[in-house]
Amino acid sequence: MKNTIRHWALTLALGSALLLAGCQAQAKPNPSQVKTRQLTAMVISDDHVIAPKLHDNGSAFKSYAASDAGADLKYSATIFKAFIATALHKKPDVVIVSGDITNNGEKASHEYVASQLKRLTQRHIRVYVVPGNHDINNPMTRSFKGKKQYGADAISPSEFKSIYAKAGYAASVQHDSSSLSYLVKPSQKTWFLMLDSAIYKGNYQQGSSTVGGGFTDGTLDWIAKVGREAKKQHATLIPVMHHNLMNHTMIHQGYTIGYADQVQKVFSQANAKLTLSGHIHAQSIKATTVNDTKLTEIASGALILGNHYYGTLKIDQTAGTATYHAKPLNVTNYIKANQGAHAATAYRKYDHDVLYASGYNAALSQLYEDRSESNYSTKKIKTLAAGMGEANIALFSGQPVKNSANIKAWEKMPKSTRLRQFILRTKHLHGNVDWSGSVR
Repeated sequence: MKNTIRHWALTLALGSALLLAGCQAQAKPNPSQVKTRQLTAMVISDDHVIAPKLHDNGSAFKSYAASDAGADLKYSATIFKAFIATALHKKPDVVIVSGDITNNGEKASHEYVASQLKRLTQRHIRVYVVPGNHDINNPMTRSFKGKKQYGADAISPSEFKSIYAKAGYAASVQHDSSSLSYLVKPSQKTWFLMLDSAIYKGNYQQGSSTVGGGFTDGTLDWIAKVGREAKKQHATLIPVMHHNLMNHTMIHQGYTIGYADQVQKVFSQANAKLTLSGHIHAQSIKATTVNDTKLTEIASGALILGNHYYGTLKIDQTAGTATYHAKPLNVTNYIKANQGAHAATAYRKYDHDVLYASGYNAALSQLYEDRSESNYSTKKIKTLAAGMGEANIALFSGQPVKNSANIKAWEKMPKSTRLRQFILRTKHLHGNVDWSGSVR
Protein backbone atom coordinates (compact mmCIF):
# COMPACT_ATOMS: atom_id res chain seq x y z
CA MET A 1 0.00 0.00 0.00
CA LYS A 2 1.83 3.05 -1.27
CA ASN A 3 1.58 6.39 0.52
CA THR A 4 -1.13 5.52 3.02
CA ILE A 5 -2.78 8.94 3.29
CA ARG A 6 -2.85 9.50 -0.46
CA HIS A 7 -3.89 5.92 -1.05
CA TRP A 8 -6.85 6.28 1.33
CA ALA A 9 -8.12 9.11 -0.84
CA LEU A 10 -8.33 7.00 -4.02
CA THR A 11 -11.78 6.52 -5.50
CA LEU A 12 -13.35 3.09 -5.17
CA ALA A 13 -13.28 1.47 -8.57
CA LEU A 14 -15.56 -1.50 -9.10
CA GLY A 15 -15.50 -3.74 -12.14
CA SER A 16 -16.46 -7.19 -13.22
CA ALA A 17 -14.61 -10.09 -11.63
CA LEU A 18 -12.69 -12.34 -13.98
CA LEU A 19 -14.66 -15.44 -14.86
CA LEU A 20 -12.63 -18.54 -14.22
CA ALA A 21 -13.19 -22.09 -15.26
CA GLY A 22 -14.19 -24.17 -12.27
CA CYS A 23 -16.96 -26.19 -10.78
CA GLN A 24 -19.28 -25.32 -7.95
CA ALA A 25 -18.35 -28.40 -5.99
CA GLN A 26 -15.53 -30.90 -6.19
CA ALA A 27 -15.81 -34.55 -5.33
CA LYS A 28 -12.60 -35.01 -3.43
CA PRO A 29 -11.92 -36.48 -0.02
CA ASN A 30 -11.29 -34.02 2.81
CA PRO A 31 -7.87 -34.01 4.46
CA SER A 32 -7.85 -35.23 8.03
CA GLN A 33 -10.13 -32.95 10.02
CA VAL A 34 -9.60 -31.39 13.43
CA LYS A 35 -11.32 -33.64 15.97
CA THR A 36 -10.55 -31.69 19.14
CA ARG A 37 -13.07 -29.35 20.75
CA GLN A 38 -10.83 -26.32 20.13
CA LEU A 39 -9.64 -25.29 16.69
CA THR A 40 -6.79 -22.74 16.66
CA ALA A 41 -5.96 -20.47 13.73
CA MET A 42 -3.14 -17.97 13.34
CA VAL A 43 -4.20 -15.03 11.18
CA ILE A 44 -2.10 -12.51 9.25
CA SER A 45 -2.66 -10.04 6.45
CA ASP A 46 -0.74 -7.66 4.21
CA ASP A 47 2.72 -9.23 4.47
CA HIS A 48 3.74 -7.47 1.21
CA VAL A 49 6.75 -9.72 0.72
CA ILE A 50 9.31 -8.93 -1.96
CA ALA A 51 11.53 -11.87 -2.78
CA PRO A 52 15.19 -11.31 -1.82
CA LYS A 53 16.25 -12.23 -5.38
CA LEU A 54 14.40 -9.16 -6.71
CA HIS A 55 16.66 -6.58 -5.11
CA ASP A 56 20.27 -6.04 -4.01
CA ASN A 57 19.43 -3.48 -1.30
CA GLY A 58 21.06 -0.88 -3.51
CA SER A 59 20.17 2.78 -3.89
CA ALA A 60 17.14 2.22 -6.15
CA PHE A 61 15.58 -0.24 -3.73
CA LYS A 62 16.37 1.88 -0.66
CA SER A 63 14.72 4.90 -2.27
CA TYR A 64 11.67 2.84 -3.21
CA ALA A 65 11.39 1.23 0.25
CA ALA A 66 11.67 4.61 1.99
CA SER A 67 8.57 5.84 0.17
CA ASP A 68 6.42 2.84 1.08
CA ALA A 69 4.18 4.60 3.64
CA GLY A 70 5.70 3.08 6.74
CA ALA A 71 5.90 -0.46 5.42
CA ASP A 72 9.07 -2.26 6.46
CA LEU A 73 9.78 -3.45 2.92
CA LYS A 74 13.51 -3.73 3.48
CA TYR A 75 12.86 -6.56 5.97
CA SER A 76 9.70 -8.03 4.40
CA ALA A 77 11.15 -11.48 3.72
CA THR A 78 12.79 -11.61 7.15
CA ILE A 79 9.55 -10.62 8.88
CA PHE A 80 7.69 -13.34 7.00
CA LYS A 81 10.28 -15.93 7.96
CA ALA A 82 9.98 -14.81 11.57
CA PHE A 83 6.24 -15.46 11.35
CA ILE A 84 6.82 -18.91 9.84
CA ALA A 85 9.22 -19.74 12.68
CA THR A 86 6.60 -18.60 15.22
CA ALA A 87 3.87 -20.68 13.58
CA LEU A 88 6.12 -23.75 13.51
CA HIS A 89 6.72 -23.27 17.22
CA LYS A 90 3.06 -22.70 18.15
CA LYS A 91 1.66 -25.39 15.81
CA PRO A 92 -1.85 -24.04 15.17
CA ASP A 93 -4.38 -26.12 13.27
CA VAL A 94 -4.69 -23.45 10.60
CA VAL A 95 -2.77 -20.44 9.25
CA ILE A 96 -4.79 -17.82 7.34
CA VAL A 97 -3.36 -15.10 5.07
CA SER A 98 -5.98 -12.55 4.02
CA GLY A 99 -4.36 -10.97 0.97
CA ASP A 100 -1.66 -8.58 -0.23
CA ILE A 101 0.67 -11.49 0.11
CA THR A 102 3.32 -9.82 -2.03
CA ASN A 103 4.76 -6.34 -2.57
CA ASN A 104 3.31 -5.83 -6.04
CA GLY A 105 2.34 -9.27 -7.28
CA GLU A 106 5.78 -10.33 -8.52
CA LYS A 107 5.83 -13.99 -9.56
CA ALA A 108 9.15 -14.49 -7.78
CA SER A 109 7.66 -13.06 -4.57
CA HIS A 110 4.64 -15.37 -4.77
CA GLU A 111 6.91 -18.34 -5.31
CA TYR A 112 9.07 -17.28 -2.37
CA VAL A 113 6.05 -16.99 -0.05
CA ALA A 114 4.69 -20.34 -1.25
CA SER A 115 8.03 -21.99 -0.48
CA GLN A 116 7.89 -20.60 3.06
CA LEU A 117 4.28 -21.70 3.54
CA LYS A 118 5.31 -25.18 2.41
CA ARG A 119 7.34 -25.42 5.62
CA LEU A 120 4.03 -25.23 7.50
CA THR A 121 2.09 -27.70 5.37
CA GLN A 122 4.96 -30.18 5.64
CA ARG A 123 4.35 -30.06 9.39
CA HIS A 124 0.63 -30.72 8.85
CA ILE A 125 -0.45 -27.13 9.52
CA ARG A 126 -3.27 -26.22 7.14
CA VAL A 127 -2.68 -22.99 5.19
CA TYR A 128 -5.43 -20.97 3.48
CA VAL A 129 -4.77 -17.82 1.44
CA VAL A 130 -6.81 -15.31 -0.57
CA PRO A 131 -5.50 -12.64 -2.96
CA GLY A 132 -5.40 -8.92 -2.20
CA ASN A 133 -5.39 -5.95 -4.54
CA HIS A 134 -1.60 -6.12 -4.97
CA ASP A 135 -1.34 -9.80 -5.91
CA ILE A 136 -2.78 -10.50 -9.38
CA ASN A 137 -2.36 -8.84 -12.80
CA ASN A 138 -0.29 -6.09 -11.23
CA PRO A 139 1.39 -3.86 -13.82
CA MET A 140 3.70 -2.40 -11.13
CA THR A 141 5.86 -5.49 -10.63
CA ARG A 142 9.53 -4.60 -10.50
CA SER A 143 13.02 -5.61 -9.46
CA PHE A 144 15.94 -3.48 -8.34
CA LYS A 145 19.65 -3.48 -9.06
CA GLY A 146 22.02 -0.71 -8.12
CA LYS A 147 20.55 2.63 -9.16
CA LYS A 148 17.93 1.17 -11.52
CA GLN A 149 14.50 -0.46 -11.46
CA TYR A 150 13.49 -3.18 -13.89
CA GLY A 151 10.28 -4.92 -14.82
CA ALA A 152 9.42 -8.28 -13.29
CA ASP A 153 6.95 -11.03 -14.14
CA ALA A 154 3.45 -10.73 -12.69
CA ILE A 155 0.95 -13.57 -12.30
CA SER A 156 -2.53 -14.30 -13.64
CA PRO A 157 -5.50 -15.62 -11.63
CA SER A 158 -4.82 -19.18 -12.81
CA GLU A 159 -1.16 -18.88 -11.81
CA PHE A 160 -2.19 -17.66 -8.35
CA LYS A 161 -4.37 -20.72 -7.93
CA SER A 162 -1.54 -22.97 -9.08
CA ILE A 163 1.20 -21.41 -6.93
CA TYR A 164 -1.00 -21.65 -3.83
CA ALA A 165 -2.44 -25.08 -4.59
CA LYS A 166 -1.09 -26.41 -1.30
CA ALA A 167 -2.10 -23.23 0.53
CA GLY A 168 -5.82 -23.76 0.30
CA TYR A 169 -6.92 -24.50 -3.23
CA ALA A 170 -6.11 -28.21 -3.19
CA ALA A 171 -7.99 -28.59 0.10
CA SER A 172 -11.10 -26.79 -1.11
CA VAL A 173 -14.42 -28.62 -1.17
CA GLN A 174 -16.20 -25.99 -3.27
CA HIS A 175 -15.13 -23.27 -5.72
CA ASP A 176 -17.00 -20.18 -6.80
CA SER A 177 -17.23 -20.18 -10.61
CA SER A 178 -17.03 -16.36 -10.74
CA SER A 179 -13.82 -15.77 -8.77
CA LEU A 180 -10.92 -17.37 -6.92
CA SER A 181 -13.15 -17.88 -3.86
CA TYR A 182 -13.30 -21.32 -2.26
CA LEU A 183 -14.58 -23.18 0.78
CA VAL A 184 -12.49 -25.28 3.16
CA LYS A 185 -13.60 -27.42 6.08
CA PRO A 186 -10.72 -28.01 8.49
CA SER A 187 -13.26 -29.65 10.77
CA GLN A 188 -16.85 -30.80 10.57
CA LYS A 189 -18.03 -27.84 12.62
CA THR A 190 -15.74 -25.02 11.40
CA TRP A 191 -15.72 -23.86 7.79
CA PHE A 192 -13.64 -21.02 6.34
CA LEU A 193 -15.12 -19.22 3.32
CA MET A 194 -12.05 -17.87 1.55
CA LEU A 195 -13.32 -14.98 -0.58
CA ASP A 196 -11.59 -13.28 -3.48
CA SER A 197 -12.69 -9.65 -3.12
CA ALA A 198 -9.97 -8.21 -5.38
CA ILE A 199 -10.75 -6.61 -8.75
CA TYR A 200 -7.95 -7.16 -11.23
CA LYS A 201 -9.43 -7.58 -14.71
CA GLY A 202 -8.72 -3.98 -15.80
CA ASN A 203 -5.38 -3.47 -14.04
CA TYR A 204 -3.22 -3.54 -17.16
CA GLN A 205 -5.48 -1.14 -19.02
CA GLN A 206 -5.39 1.42 -16.19
CA GLY A 207 -1.69 0.89 -15.43
CA SER A 208 -2.10 0.16 -11.72
CA SER A 209 -3.79 -2.28 -9.36
CA THR A 210 -7.38 -1.53 -8.36
CA VAL A 211 -7.53 -0.56 -4.69
CA GLY A 212 -11.23 -1.19 -4.10
CA GLY A 213 -12.95 -4.54 -4.03
CA GLY A 214 -16.29 -6.18 -4.61
CA PHE A 215 -18.24 -9.33 -5.39
CA THR A 216 -20.29 -10.19 -8.46
CA ASP A 217 -23.92 -11.21 -8.05
CA GLY A 218 -22.80 -14.75 -8.84
CA THR A 219 -20.34 -14.76 -5.96
CA LEU A 220 -22.95 -13.37 -3.57
CA ASP A 221 -25.37 -16.11 -4.64
CA TRP A 222 -22.66 -18.71 -4.02
CA ILE A 223 -21.93 -17.27 -0.56
CA ALA A 224 -25.64 -17.49 0.27
CA LYS A 225 -25.73 -21.11 -0.93
CA VAL A 226 -22.75 -22.06 1.25
CA GLY A 227 -24.40 -20.26 4.17
CA ARG A 228 -27.52 -22.39 3.82
CA GLU A 229 -25.40 -25.53 3.77
CA ALA A 230 -23.52 -24.44 6.91
CA LYS A 231 -26.79 -23.82 8.73
CA LYS A 232 -28.06 -27.29 7.86
CA GLN A 233 -24.84 -28.83 9.17
CA HIS A 234 -24.84 -26.59 12.30
CA ALA A 235 -21.34 -25.47 11.27
CA THR A 236 -19.56 -22.21 12.06
CA LEU A 237 -18.96 -20.27 8.82
CA ILE A 238 -16.17 -17.68 8.90
CA PRO A 239 -15.63 -15.54 5.77
CA VAL A 240 -12.07 -14.40 5.05
CA MET A 241 -11.41 -11.64 2.53
CA HIS A 242 -8.96 -8.85 1.87
CA HIS A 243 -11.33 -5.88 1.77
CA ASN A 244 -13.32 -4.70 4.75
CA LEU A 245 -16.92 -5.60 5.47
CA MET A 246 -17.53 -2.32 7.30
CA ASN A 247 -15.90 1.09 7.82
CA HIS A 248 -12.97 0.99 10.24
CA THR A 249 -11.52 4.49 9.90
CA MET A 250 -12.79 7.93 8.94
CA ILE A 251 -11.07 7.38 5.58
CA HIS A 252 -12.57 4.20 4.19
CA GLN A 253 -13.12 4.78 0.47
CA GLY A 254 -11.39 1.98 -1.43
CA TYR A 255 -11.06 -0.11 1.71
CA THR A 256 -14.62 -1.08 2.61
CA ILE A 257 -15.97 -3.52 0.02
CA GLY A 258 -18.29 -2.21 -2.68
CA TYR A 259 -22.00 -2.37 -1.86
CA ALA A 260 -21.11 -3.31 1.71
CA ASP A 261 -24.74 -3.21 2.85
CA GLN A 262 -25.62 -6.01 0.41
CA VAL A 263 -22.62 -8.08 1.48
CA GLN A 264 -23.49 -7.58 5.16
CA LYS A 265 -27.05 -8.72 4.44
CA VAL A 266 -25.83 -11.91 2.76
CA PHE A 267 -23.43 -12.59 5.63
CA SER A 268 -26.19 -12.08 8.20
CA GLN A 269 -28.50 -14.46 6.35
CA ALA A 270 -25.65 -16.99 6.26
CA ASN A 271 -25.19 -16.51 10.03
CA ALA A 272 -21.53 -15.62 9.35
CA LYS A 273 -21.04 -13.74 12.60
CA LEU A 274 -17.27 -13.25 12.38
CA THR A 275 -15.33 -12.03 9.33
CA LEU A 276 -11.55 -11.80 8.96
CA SER A 277 -10.03 -9.16 6.67
CA GLY A 278 -7.06 -6.81 6.25
CA HIS A 279 -6.28 -4.11 3.67
CA ILE A 280 -6.32 -1.00 5.92
CA HIS A 281 -3.01 -2.05 7.55
CA ALA A 282 -4.41 -0.99 10.94
CA GLN A 283 -5.37 -3.50 13.64
CA SER A 284 -9.09 -2.89 14.09
CA ILE A 285 -12.18 -4.69 15.36
CA LYS A 286 -15.67 -3.39 14.51
CA ALA A 287 -19.21 -4.71 14.87
CA THR A 288 -22.65 -3.93 13.46
CA THR A 289 -26.08 -5.52 13.67
CA VAL A 290 -27.90 -6.54 10.49
CA ASN A 291 -31.34 -8.14 10.63
CA ASP A 292 -30.91 -8.91 14.34
CA THR A 293 -27.58 -10.67 13.67
CA LYS A 294 -24.47 -9.14 15.23
CA LEU A 295 -21.63 -9.15 12.71
CA THR A 296 -18.05 -8.69 13.93
CA GLU A 297 -15.08 -7.98 11.69
CA ILE A 298 -11.44 -8.32 12.66
CA ALA A 299 -9.16 -6.42 10.29
CA SER A 300 -5.66 -7.71 10.90
CA GLY A 301 -2.89 -5.16 11.21
CA ALA A 302 -0.37 -5.46 8.40
CA LEU A 303 2.41 -7.94 9.08
CA ILE A 304 4.75 -5.64 7.14
CA LEU A 305 4.51 -2.64 9.49
CA GLY A 306 3.84 -1.31 12.96
CA ASN A 307 3.66 -4.01 15.59
CA HIS A 308 3.80 -6.73 12.92
CA TYR A 309 0.71 -8.30 14.45
CA TYR A 310 -0.42 -11.87 14.08
CA GLY A 311 -3.77 -12.91 15.50
CA THR A 312 -4.63 -16.11 17.33
CA LEU A 313 -8.24 -17.22 16.93
CA LYS A 314 -9.41 -20.02 19.22
CA ILE A 315 -12.77 -21.54 18.35
CA ASP A 316 -14.75 -23.65 20.80
CA GLN A 317 -16.42 -25.94 18.28
CA THR A 318 -18.91 -27.33 20.77
CA ALA A 319 -20.12 -24.03 22.23
CA GLY A 320 -19.86 -22.07 18.98
CA THR A 321 -17.83 -19.31 20.62
CA ALA A 322 -14.35 -17.92 19.98
CA THR A 323 -11.62 -15.71 21.38
CA TYR A 324 -9.08 -13.64 19.48
CA HIS A 325 -5.86 -11.94 20.51
CA ALA A 326 -3.45 -9.93 18.35
CA LYS A 327 0.19 -10.11 19.40
CA PRO A 328 3.27 -8.35 18.04
CA LEU A 329 5.65 -10.64 16.18
CA ASN A 330 9.04 -10.62 17.86
CA VAL A 331 11.11 -9.92 14.76
CA THR A 332 13.96 -8.47 16.81
CA ASN A 333 14.57 -11.75 18.63
CA TYR A 334 14.39 -13.68 15.36
CA ILE A 335 17.04 -11.43 13.77
CA LYS A 336 19.19 -11.57 16.90
CA ALA A 337 19.10 -15.37 16.88
CA ASN A 338 19.92 -15.63 13.18
CA GLN A 339 22.05 -12.55 12.44
CA GLY A 340 23.35 -11.29 15.78
CA ALA A 341 22.75 -8.42 18.20
CA HIS A 342 24.11 -5.68 15.93
CA ALA A 343 21.70 -6.60 13.13
CA ALA A 344 18.81 -6.74 15.62
CA THR A 345 19.60 -3.25 16.91
CA ALA A 346 19.77 -1.85 13.37
CA TYR A 347 16.44 -3.46 12.53
CA ARG A 348 14.71 -2.11 15.63
CA LYS A 349 15.76 1.48 14.85
CA TYR A 350 14.80 1.21 11.18
CA ASP A 351 11.47 -0.41 12.04
CA HIS A 352 10.42 2.47 14.30
CA ASP A 353 11.82 5.24 12.16
CA VAL A 354 10.20 4.18 8.88
CA LEU A 355 6.65 4.22 10.33
CA TYR A 356 7.17 7.40 12.35
CA ALA A 357 8.70 9.17 9.35
CA SER A 358 5.76 8.33 7.06
CA GLY A 359 3.40 10.23 9.38
CA TYR A 360 5.86 12.99 10.22
CA ASN A 361 6.69 13.72 6.58
CA ALA A 362 3.06 13.63 5.44
CA ALA A 363 2.13 16.21 8.08
CA LEU A 364 5.21 18.31 7.40
CA SER A 365 4.30 18.55 3.73
CA GLN A 366 0.72 19.66 4.45
CA LEU A 367 1.71 22.12 7.17
CA TYR A 368 4.29 23.81 4.97
CA GLU A 369 1.72 23.91 2.18
CA ASP A 370 -0.68 25.80 4.51
CA ARG A 371 2.05 28.07 5.91
CA SER A 372 1.20 31.05 3.72
CA GLU A 373 -2.18 31.29 5.47
CA SER A 374 -1.29 29.96 8.90
CA ASN A 375 2.04 31.75 9.51
CA TYR A 376 3.19 28.83 11.68
CA SER A 377 6.78 28.99 12.87
CA THR A 378 9.18 26.26 11.81
CA LYS A 379 9.31 25.06 15.43
CA LYS A 380 5.52 24.73 15.63
CA ILE A 381 5.35 22.90 12.32
CA LYS A 382 7.92 20.37 13.51
CA THR A 383 6.04 19.90 16.80
CA LEU A 384 2.80 19.21 14.95
CA ALA A 385 4.53 16.89 12.49
CA ALA A 386 5.97 14.95 15.43
CA GLY A 387 2.43 14.52 16.73
CA MET A 388 1.39 13.03 13.42
CA GLY A 389 4.35 10.64 13.58
CA GLU A 390 3.19 9.44 17.00
CA ALA A 391 -0.44 9.18 15.85
CA ASN A 392 0.62 7.17 12.83
CA ILE A 393 2.25 4.53 15.02
CA ALA A 394 -0.83 4.42 17.27
CA LEU A 395 -3.24 4.09 14.36
CA PHE A 396 -1.61 0.98 12.95
CA SER A 397 -1.22 -0.61 16.38
CA GLY A 398 -4.91 -0.07 17.10
CA GLN A 399 -4.03 1.35 20.52
CA PRO A 400 -4.40 4.93 21.84
CA VAL A 401 -1.65 7.45 21.28
CA LYS A 402 -0.01 8.84 24.43
CA ASN A 403 -1.08 12.38 25.28
CA SER A 404 2.34 13.89 24.65
CA ALA A 405 3.17 17.55 24.23
CA ASN A 406 3.05 17.02 20.46
CA ILE A 407 -0.50 15.65 20.63
CA LYS A 408 -1.57 18.41 23.00
CA ALA A 409 -0.33 20.90 20.41
CA TRP A 410 -2.90 19.47 17.98
CA GLU A 411 -5.66 19.82 20.60
CA LYS A 412 -5.00 23.58 20.67
CA MET A 413 -5.27 23.91 16.89
CA PRO A 414 -8.48 25.26 15.28
CA LYS A 415 -11.01 22.51 14.62
CA SER A 416 -10.85 23.23 10.91
CA THR A 417 -7.11 22.41 10.72
CA ARG A 418 -6.39 19.61 8.30
CA LEU A 419 -5.36 16.32 9.98
CA ARG A 420 -6.53 17.49 13.43
CA GLN A 421 -9.60 15.27 13.62
CA PHE A 422 -7.68 12.32 12.21
CA ILE A 423 -4.87 12.68 14.76
CA LEU A 424 -7.06 13.27 17.81
CA ARG A 425 -9.16 10.21 17.03
CA THR A 426 -6.13 8.07 17.74
CA LYS A 427 -6.47 9.09 21.41
CA HIS A 428 -9.62 6.99 21.61
CA LEU A 429 -8.54 3.77 19.94
CA HIS A 430 -9.54 0.76 22.01
CA GLY A 431 -10.87 -2.78 21.75
CA ASN A 432 -8.79 -3.68 18.69
CA VAL A 433 -6.48 -6.34 20.11
CA ASP A 434 -8.79 -8.71 22.00
CA TRP A 435 -12.23 -10.08 21.22
CA SER A 436 -14.54 -12.86 22.34
CA GLY A 437 -18.03 -13.77 21.23
CA SER A 438 -20.38 -16.08 19.42
CA VAL A 439 -19.47 -17.42 15.98
CA ARG A 440 -22.43 -19.71 15.43
